[in-house]
Amino acid sequence: MSPRLSVLIPTFGDAHTLALTLAALRRQTLDPALFEVVVVNDGSDPAPYAELTGAVYPFAFRFDSLPENRGRAAARNRAVALAAGELLCFLDSDVLAEPRLLERHLAFHDRRDGPAVLIGKRYEGDWAVLAAALEGAPLTHELAGPRHEDFRFRVPGRDESPQEWLAGAPWVFALTNNVSLPRQAVLDAGGFDEAYGTRWGFEDTDLALRVHRVLGDAAFGYDPLAAGFHVPAVRDLANLQQDYGVNLELFRDRHRCLDAELVDLPAPTEVTRKIRHYRQALAACAEHGVGRLAEVWPVLGAEFGGRAVLWQAFGTDEVPLGERAVTHDHGRPRSDSNLHLLGTWSPYPDGAFEAVVSVDVWRLYEQRELSRLLRVGLRQAGEVVLVYTHGPAVKALPADLPVLTGPEFFASLLRRRYPQTRTEHFGEITLFRITAA
Repeated sequence: MSPRLSVLIPTFGDAHTLALTLAALRRQTLDPALFEVVVVNDGSDPAPYAELTGAVYPFAFRFDSLPENRGRAAARNRAVALAAGELLCFLDSDVLAEPRLLERHLAFHDRRDGPAVLIGKRYEGDWAVLAAALEGAPLTHELAGPRHEDFRFRVPGRDESPQEWLAGAPWVFALTNNVSLPRQAVLDAGGFDEAYGTRWGFEDTDLALRVHRVLGDAAFGYDPLAAGFHVPAVRDLANLQQDYGVNLELFRDRHRCLDAELVDLPAPTEVTRKIRHYRQALAACAEHGVGRLAEVWPVLGAEFGGRAVLWQAFGTDEVPLGERAVTHDHGRPRSDSNLHLLGTWSPYPDGAFEAVVSVDVWRLYEQRELSRLLRVGLRQAGEVVLVYTHGPAVKALPADLPVLTGPEFFASLLRRRYPQTRTEHFGEITLFRITAA
């Protein structure tokens, strides 16, 4: 009988933790005939794994090695190719499964009518957890306390109402330390992107985003009882941070969208909150006519029309911008010259534009995003122009969308950071013109 669930584990030079991971899988409540374990060694010395590969397991087990170190994406792709189950459960080689983990993953998929993704929990283990694992004790929820909490899920109502915090961007939480989905969904999404290489981070987030684009929010679920414990480790955090930065840049450039732009160091719950906030803000701007370029074109057109300008506004196709213009217009279809970005990250090189101009949309930015818009804009152009209109459109925005008012006070905030800021008034239009020092 073929297994229904394939547990896929990449490994690299960590046979010591893999031994604990496999021991925990021996204790699963799921019938071992229903699952297999596929381990792929990512090009490290296979000798330390000899005892593990020669052992007898109650479940089907296979071990394969890549000829060279190519990274977790390549190792996972190889494991997917070897998998016999129609469902895949991705685990890391240093995650020790709670006894019911696989049973709960399989039960989730059996309850669904179509393809779905289950996000499990990963407790951060400490030395006491490691001691229990070394003694051969099963790692159950009774061992977990507040200090072990998964950093992704530190939100009110975490376990009672997961769909509230999963909404909009559940893929942010779908890390491959404990997640399951159909094998076909992985193949349909194109598998893991091996361009992330041997660096740490984002190969799993990238896949989850592509799966989400096909399956949507409703396909993603969360089960706090499908849990594992992360083995504590000694890490080179400086190198990991450098890897993270390189792969984050690659991830953003791969997708060039607002969702990827907002992924950053804050906890995933904060990232998904921001994604929901800015989607709501942009939709409200489109609905109420905020940020319409045509309304300010009589003031801006003579100076900026035909120039190499990055425009952030709505209705950018209604005025003669010229061939050198690029837009972030969320009211028009996305294209190579009209990316749906906030401008807090950009694929364009430094000095690509003569100016970056944002019409009112910037007034709904939170502090972090507004600061980044200015910093990124000044790298790309000699000047950032923030357009503030005094008309009725902004006043029509929903009350739960905080919007910047008080232009005089804002001018003083700008000048404290950018003393060279100039303010110009044209009736109901105010321009804040910021140039690099």
